[in-house]
Amino acid sequence: MTSWASGYVSDIEYLPGMYVEQAPGHLILACLINGIEPPLLGDTFDYCELGCGQGVTANVVAASNPAARVVAVDFNPAHIARAGGVARAAGLDNVEFLELSFEEMLDPEKAELPAFDMVTLHGVWSWVSAEHRAAITTFLARRVKPGGIVSLSYNAMPGWTAILPLQRLMLEHAALSHERSDVQVLRALDFAETLQKAGSGVLGSPTLFEQLRAGSAKHAGDEHAVYLAHEYLNANWQPLYHMDTARLLGEAKLTYVGSATLTENFPDLVFNPAQRDILATVPAGPLRESVKDYLVNRPFRRDIFVRGARRMPDALRDARLRDFGLALSVPLSDTKTALDVPAGKAQLEARFYRPVFEALAARPHTLGELVDLPELRGQAGSPSLVELAGILIGTAQALPVPFGLSAGAGAASLELNRAAVREVAEKRAKSAVVAAPLTGSGLTLTTMEALVYDGLARGVPAEQPALLAHVEACMAADAVPLMRDGKRMESAEEARAAVTEGVQWCFENRLPMWRQMGAI
Repeated sequence: MTSWASGYVSDIEYLPGMYVEQAPGHLILACLINGIEPPLLGDTFDYCELGCGQGVTANVVAASNPAARVVAVDFNPAHIARAGGVARAAGLDNVEFLELSFEEMLDPEKAELPAFDMVTLHGVWSWVSAEHRAAITTFLARRVKPGGIVSLSYNAMPGWTAILPLQRLMLEHAALSHERSDVQVLRALDFAETLQKAGSGVLGSPTLFEQLRAGSAKHAGDEHAVYLAHEYLNANWQPLYHMDTARLLGEAKLTYVGSATLTENFPDLVFNPAQRDILATVPAGPLRESVKDYLVNRPFRRDIFVRGARRMPDALRDARLRDFGLALSVPLSDTKTALDVPAGKAQLEARFYRPVFEALAARPHTLGELVDLPELRGQAGSPSLVELAGILIGTAQALPVPFGLSAGAGAASLELNRAAVREVAEKRAKSAVVAAPLTGSGLTLTTMEALVYDGLARGVPAEQPALLAHVEACMAADAVPLMRDGKRMESAEEARAAVTEGVQWCFENRLPMWRQMGAI
């Protein structure tokens, strides 16, 4: 740790990534679903990300919303240098990256910042000190426009109760070493596991340690150690109760309006009948939200606040929703009506949702067009505008289209996307995020998808044999190891079959979607 880091891991950069819940259209839709008036945005709006890391989200938001003004702040100069370099290389002139601490943001001599329609924070709030949270709150009070949105995600209590002893032990053990944080965290995890095996009953079960070591589809190998270091080795790591967060942000005139995890705004999907009966006895407010966390042991929250929240009449909300668009984000064959939800299983009525999926597979539609489909219009039990939007986007089967159904790729967004997939082709990354201007957001591509996109970006004809040859050339040069179920494929025949299958799938399912969303 260095003194300027204030206890935050700074010797290794945070992992890059895009979080669609921070996208402008997603935040607007979350407000509408909850009946709250969002900012009235045209193409032009002011967007700020605090704790931007390597700047992937900020750059994608800027590239996908070329008339927006984006400001991104981080205290780590390595993050700012990397993010700013990517923006300059892509020709993005509507994003500014600033190296500032949260206290420095309050000093007009350090930064002259505008007022913002939206401010987002991912992975910041419960990883910094109480003093930093107070500075953030002051910034929000000064710099969020009336009616503006604040989105913050954080580790929530009581869902992290069982992990508190483990995190403290790992933090203190890591402090004994002067090695890099990603090395420290693995050794600290080893030490904690020896205690657990010796009979310590407060450090969880063997299953917990297996999960901590296993990584995920998003973070594997060396990246997983970096993730663990940033998650567990910050000196001010402190999961927070929603009620404490809401009360602090209330000092900035911010009111909680709903969750950016859209399915959490539908009680029937989250709570069983007995739990819903209990919630009905608790007045709306911070305590009720925290009671929800007690009932389902929620470890992570994506809260949305509005500065000067105004409730909308249902008719006005529905009128706004009718003009809001959706674009299918999965192949038609992968759409589903049987859902796994916190409350158990949910079944969407196929007679309503199948026509919706088929319509979206043809092209993006407004919600008004979808509810006016012959199979839905006037039919008893057909889904409402709120349900369609919340369920389809909340289950990652669609993306919002907030600013009209036509948006093509711009020069800057295409250059940003080419650079992102080139990182994968040249073995500097395992996945890529590309701007999708139709959605005002971005798409995360797997290794295979990124290699196919890279071929197209380099001028390879949009034909399966040519794209297959490009991907195989990357593999032959060992630029990208091909994995299946977490293991590298050693058999040439197995690898070729997998590559052929993957290229065909991307060509048939991903390329049309990229074109539709203006991503290529």
